[in-house]
Amino acid sequence: MSRRAISLVIPVRDESPDVLLAVLTMTQMDKWQDEQHTWETIIVDDGSRLPFPSARIRFRTPQGYGVALKAGIQQAQGEWVVTADGDGQHRWRDIQRLVEFMEEFPENAMVIGDRRLKETSPKRWLGRKGLNWLASLFAGRWIPDLNSGLRCFRREVVVGYFPILCNQFSFTTTLTLSLLADGYKVDWLPIRVLERQTGRSQVRVWRDGWQTLRYILWIGLALRTRRLRAWLRR
Repeated sequence: MSRRAISLVIPVRDESPDVLLAVLTMTQMDKWQDEQHTWETIIVDDGSRLPFPSARIRFRTPQGYGVALKAGIQQAQGEWVVTADGDGQHRWRDIQRLVEFMEEFPENAMVIGDRRLKETSPKRWLGRKGLNWLASLFAGRWIPDLNSGLRCFRREVVVGYFPILCNQFSFTTTLTLSLLADGYKVDWLPIRVLERQTGRSQVRVWRDGWQTLRYILWIGLALRTRRLRAWLRR
């Protein structure tokens, strides 16, 4: 029985290497690889002030979250790609669980980690829920977590959407909405998010929230009116 090839893509910018490696516990990854899978890890340094050790891809200046993910996915050799954030908040066990879910349900194009976290800011909580609700209208189903950074998907499916996926924070939002609107099977699996130990989030509530809203409207309307526009062009 051949082992499945999986690529783990992690974008980083000014994150702590010690925290990230401790959370992922690479020794566990090596052990699991011997049993079932062949793993490769692609760390993409998106313009860190101090170069991130062992990064396979490095940008001299910040290019954006989406650009970093696209670069890692493009270089990935695995049939499946797992993306995780570089701030040490994602657990290795949850990465395993997403892969196991995809293996149990092979009809899925993607499974997303549904974060179980307590929002400290009412503004952030309301914004997140509002965007989830709007995106769910376009997708035709409830979306529990629109932009979680921890997800596992089929590489060949996602690469085809690169031209319309956001180059910034909203990459995950546009990917989720695009696959759902095109009828791909997408599911969510509850995950536990760890406390950030160092650094600070690169997300800005108003700036990134407004950008996410624009992309939801743009992609949602474009994909939902595609058949109508094709009929009008006849």
